[in-house]
Amino acid sequence: MFATFAERSRQAEMIDGADYTVAEYIESLADLRRVNHYLGGRDALTRHLFPMIEATGRRRIRLLDVGTGSADIPARIVDWASDREIEIEFVALDLNEIAALDARRRTANYPEIKVVRADAMNLPFDDDSFDFALASSFLHHFETPQAARLLKSFARVARVAFIINDLRRHPIAYYSIRLLTQFFTRNRLVRNDAAVSVLRGFTERDIAEIANASRTELQVFRHFPYRFILIGRRSL
Repeated sequence: MFATFAERSRQAEMIDGADYTVAEYIESLADLRRVNHYLGGRDALTRHLFPMIEATGRRRIRLLDVGTGSADIPARIVDWASDREIEIEFVALDLNEIAALDARRRTANYPEIKVVRADAMNLPFDDDSFDFALASSFLHHFETPQAARLLKSFARVARVAFIINDLRRHPIAYYSIRLLTQFFTRNRLVRNDAAVSVLRGFTERDIAEIANASRTELQVFRHFPYRFILIGRRSL
C-alpha cells in the first residue's frame, strides 16, 4: 500500500462543517443515494441483514439507522420486508437538520419510518430498544476513540446485532472515486468528500484497533468494491 494510505486521514469532510448551501447539501444526498445504489453501499449491507432478519423467525422487527442521510436504505429494507409480510418499525436518525427534513420528505409514504434528529454519540434510546442497529458510510467520520464509543452505543441499543457498512482505504478506491466524481457530479461537496472519505476509511488493522478500544467482537467482511461490513452479534 502506498505510504499515503498507510494511516487514516484526519482531514475533515466538507459535509461535516457548515460551508455549504441547502441546495448543495440536498444535491449531495442525491449523489450518495446513487453511490449506495450503483457502488454497492446498499446491497453489501442488505446481503447480511436480510438473512439475519429471517433467522430471527420474528414477524415484527425494529431497526435503527444511524446517520441515515435521506433514508434510502431504510426505505429499501421496508420494501423488502413488506413483500415478505414482515412488519417493520424503523427509526432513521440524523443530526443534520437538512438531512432530517429531506429524509422526512422522501419517506412520507413510509409510515414504518420515523425520522429523528439526534446525536449519534448520545443515542436517546434505552438498552435493547431495537433488534438491529445500522450505520452506512458513517463510522469513518470519527476518530478511533469516538468510533469505539459508537460501537458500544450500537451494542447497547441492538438486542440482536449491529451492522456497519463502510469504506476500505485503498489507492485504487481513492483514485477511482476521484475520477468517477468528475463525471457523475458537479457538486463540490461530493467531489471533495468522496475522495476524503476513502482516505478516512479503514484497513483490517484500523478495525481491530476500534474493536479493541470498544471491547467489541466484530465479524469483518470485505465486499466489492472496497467496502467493509462489520457485524457485532449479540443473539439470534
